[in-house]
Amino acid sequence: MGCENGTGNPDIVSVAVVNHPMSRLHSRAEVLANCYRIGHIVDGLKTGHPELDLIVLPEFSTTGVMYDETELYSTAMAIPGEETEVFAAACRRNRVWGVFAMGAECHEQHPLRPPYNTAVLIDDEGEIVQRYRKIAPAPEGELSWPGESTFVTAGPKGLQISILLGEDGNYPELWRDCAMKGAELIVRGMALRACDAEQQIGMAKAMAWANNVYVAAAGATGFDGVHSYSGRSALVGFDGRVLGECGAEAQDMRFADLSIRALRDSRRYQPERNPLHALLHRGATGLGKVNVGVRGLAECPLDFYRTWVTDSVKAQEQVHEITGV
Repeated sequence: MGCENGTGNPDIVSVAVVNHPMSRLHSRAEVLANCYRIGHIVDGLKTGHPELDLIVLPEFSTTGVMYDETELYSTAMAIPGEETEVFAAACRRNRVWGVFAMGAECHEQHPLRPPYNTAVLIDDEGEIVQRYRKIAPAPEGELSWPGESTFVTAGPKGLQISILLGEDGNYPELWRDCAMKGAELIVRGMALRACDAEQQIGMAKAMAWANNVYVAAAGATGFDGVHSYSGRSALVGFDGRVLGECGAEAQDMRFADLSIRALRDSRRYQPERNPLHALLHRGATGLGKVNVGVRGLAECPLDFYRTWVTDSVKAQEQVHEITGV
């Protein structure tokens, strides 16, 4: 997946993922100060690695986890706002793209509803080109309003990028939704407990392979006084092979050069490695043999998903029966 230097090659996107220590912050002033610290990390990374096209920070890297509800609401931010402008300035002055996990974004009915957990993709001119709100907040303990959609945005050199956050990455449906919308790189910001580290690396590899996408997963690390976080930031190729992986060390980083052409050629010319196409062309060889539906079957064979779309309450009740919860 490339060993050429990213900057001068229109096919190569050079990406960095950062193990960022989980902060314990309590006020808007502390959050803003942390934004400037992260901006300086961007400065340093780009100075040491001028070829970088995209830098990825983990979930909650901007605000830390707000365990106090009053502090959560008082530090909730508008996007765009002061915090995003600090990151936008860092991207502009370094001519680099960045994915920044902002943490609590004010709900439209703030403070009557909990904030969203939001991440943004900022381009090298300092523009917010994607705002993603976490769809699946952690089922216990995360006071966040769920987002409603995944997005795909043209990133550096045209690489198509989606963002997921934390718990989102435990749901194959969300990865597939990104891929079916055209994502070529799925970025996952993580703030995951150390006990789940192996499972999360396994998920990144499996989802890269199953969706024919690159994965850039940035993990929070360290101890914030309440929980210990695993780090384990990683970059994974579209064939499911790890291109670079951090341990648990704070401020550890990994880099990889991602070939856009290699991924697109694989999707086009290696059908045996293209589950996106195969899923919507089931049994094409067998059907074509008898001249019935030579493109294969496109109909959805999955009862659960049909039920979820047509009767979400029924699907919810089925889950209660299965799990006993």
